[in-house]
Amino acid sequence: MFFWVLFSRRQDNTDIPPIYDDELVDRAKQGDKKALDVLYHKYKRPILNYIYRFVGNFHHAEELAQETFVRVYMNISRYEKTGKFSSWVYTIAGNLSRNFLRDRKHVNEVSIDESITEEGSVTLLDVIQDKGKLPDEQALAEEKEKLIQQGINQLKPKHKDVIILCDIQGLPYDEVAKILKCPSQTVGSRLSRARENLARILGFKDL
Repeated sequence: MFFWVLFSRRQDNTDIPPIYDDELVDRAKQGDKKALDVLYHKYKRPILNYIYRFVGNFHHAEELAQETFVRVYMNISRYEKTGKFSSWVYTIAGNLSRNFLRDRKHVNEVSIDESITEEGSVTLLDVIQDKGKLPDEQALAEEKEKLIQQGINQLKPKHKDVIILCDIQGLPYDEVAKILKCPSQTVGSRLSRARENLARILGFKDL
């Protein structure tokens, strides 16, 4: 019950069906730059959100997201449709994020309400918040976002993965299993442990 409340607003990935991804990928593999642009704009926000949640720093997340899509562009001609295109992109983003954390002993966190533009008009929360909320609801949502991210930053990478992909991004177990290259049962057991650990970190004793 705790996590249904905590993650009541999951990432809205897209309304475009996967089959449309296949059509776009086929066109992109033939050199259609417009198809690549559509895929980029479809996935840039959920991928940036995923990486930020993983590394806990927006500026590094932005660089890693850019590198993710550079690799997508460079390798799309060799992409094999063995699963969803989105799973392939998440796998690239996850590998880059894990390598980044492994190679850096410390990452300076960026506050979720710190400006990320020179004009100071856009914050990280603007990237992931629900624009439909009333002011009081939005204030509570901001506090919840900060609380969640502080807890996620303390999780082990394998637990970060499943919490972000399943509970925040809202991906099904079978797709997460393909992204992480493990059985669906492993995703379920890791998610259970990750939820327990996050709840403990956030001070919730009774799940």
